[in-house]
Amino acid sequence: MCTPTPAPSALVCRVIGPFALDRVRVYSASEESPCADGFYTPRTGDVAVHRDVLTDRHRTLSVLFHEAAHRVRHRGGGRWIPSPDHGDRSRGLEHMLTEFGGLLLGLLADVADGGTLPDPATPPPTPGNRRRVRQTVADDPAVPASRELAHLLTDRLPHALTAGGFTDVHDLVASTAVRPVYWNLLTRPRPAGIRRQQGVSTAWDYDKVALLANAVGVHPPVVWLASNLCEGPLHGRRRDQWGQPGRWAKQVCDLVTRACTDLEHLGGAYAAQVPALRALADGTTPAPTGEDSWQVPALTLVVLERQRLHLDNQQPR
Repeated sequence: MCTPTPAPSALVCRVIGPFALDRVRVYSASEESPCADGFYTPRTGDVAVHRDVLTDRHRTLSVLFHEAAHRVRHRGGGRWIPSPDHGDRSRGLEHMLTEFGGLLLGLLADVADGGTLPDPATPPPTPGNRRRVRQTVADDPAVPASRELAHLLTDRLPHALTAGGFTDVHDLVASTAVRPVYWNLLTRPRPAGIRRQQGVSTAWDYDKVALLANAVGVHPPVVWLASNLCEGPLHGRRRDQWGQPGRWAKQVCDLVTRACTDLEHLGGAYAAQVPALRALADGTTPAPTGEDSWQVPALTLVVLERQRLHLDNQQPR
């Protein structure tokens, strides 16, 4: 496989959103089925396009559009919540393509009225001391606070290994007696709403998160809130009620209250985020899906930690 010309992918991302596609591969033969023109790989988030399709711009855009629908239905992004029926062509995919069609008609109406297409998504520049890698789940625009937390933890990890005398990250995690899946969820987060059929889907247990946070030297309430605040308006609710106005579920409110109490003990700028966090949990401040401005308190806490740990020369992405 190789990487195709980026122009068609960029156009799809410009119309749908930067989360629509990540890595797009080109293939000449595959065991995936069906794969006449292209396919989506849920495990990696990659989309593949058959080499013969690239000779026709219309077919290329059609395939990318189709596979982007699979990807967004699976991973979520923007206004859309992840769903397990991303591979069901009579339900999940059909619904996603209908949504995309409505979006395109709306954009066409805007252009007809003198408007323009959304500006292209411009990736942030990579600092000189960081190696540029392809976008990963941790860099998904749909998980801003979780993304910044993942980078905070990985940037802090080398110091924690040295200070604790650990041989590697596996040794550090083992010292906490917390299952490695929790560390993976913190450092490789998924968009809010993704649920595994089996196993742990979110780093929800405050005590386990605190053990890992302390091992790395990061304040536990910062780690828990940055990882889980995006789940607040979803957890404990039916899918059709996700992101709706109103008080969050009791378990969520209890955990947010615990985190807020810990922030108050830290004082200063940490405690200053408490009123905004409480307003979210009690439903005073809306937390709609497809809008991430309400996650600012969690993002602010991550910035405070970077400053405290002298990581602010490596700015969050």
